[in-house]
Amino acid sequence: MNTEKKATLFEEKFPDPNDIFPNEFKTTCFIKNVVKAPNVEIGDYTYYDDEAAPTEFEKNNILFNYPAFGDKLIIGKFCQIASGTQFIMGAANHRLCSTSTYPFNIIGGAWAKIAPAHLSQLPYKGDTVIGNDVWFGRNCVVMPGVHIGDGAIVAAHSVVTKNVEPYCVVGGNPARFIKKKIRR
Repeated sequence: MNTEKKATLFEEKFPDPNDIFPNEFKTTCFIKNVVKAPNVEIGDYTYYDDEAAPTEFEKNNILFNYPAFGDKLIIGKFCQIASGTQFIMGAANHRLCSTSTYPFNIIGGAWAKIAPAHLSQLPYKGDTVIGNDVWFGRNCVVMPGVHIGDGAIVAAHSVVTKNVEPYCVVGGNPARFIKKKIRR
C-alpha cells in the first residue's frame, strides 16, 4: 500500500461502538446499545443483522430471560449474528424432578397455591458464553449453558446443544463438528 493510501486510511474514523446503527442500511445493529437486561453482557462491535427489527434483539432473540433465574448470556466482541438466531435461557426448561413436567404453578389458579415453587426446581445449566469473533448463520438456536469458543462458526439453521471449541465450524441439529477453521 502506498504512503498516500495509508494516510487516507488512518484519517478515516472507525465506527463508533456506541452507535446503534454502524451504517446507513439500518439493518445492522450494535446490540450492546439496545439490550438492557441486567444479566446480558455484549461486547463492542457485536452486531445483529435483521431487515425487520434489528433493535428488538432482546425481545425477539433472547428467549425466556428471567434474571431472577440466575443465568447470564455473555457475548464477546466482534460477533456476527444473522437474522433469526435465538438464545434460549435456562428458565425455558421444565422440572425434571417431579411426577409431571407441566408448570402447574405458572398456569395459576388453585394450582399456583398447591404446586411447589417452579423456578428453584428447574435444571440449571449455567451461563451461556459466546467468545469473540463468532459468526452465527441465519436461524440458529443456542441452548442454555453452552459455551462457544473464539472464532467459531455456527452454520445456518443449527441447534447448538453442546460446547463448541474455538475456531471450529459446526452445523446441524444438533450441531456437530464439521471442520477446523483455517487461520491465516
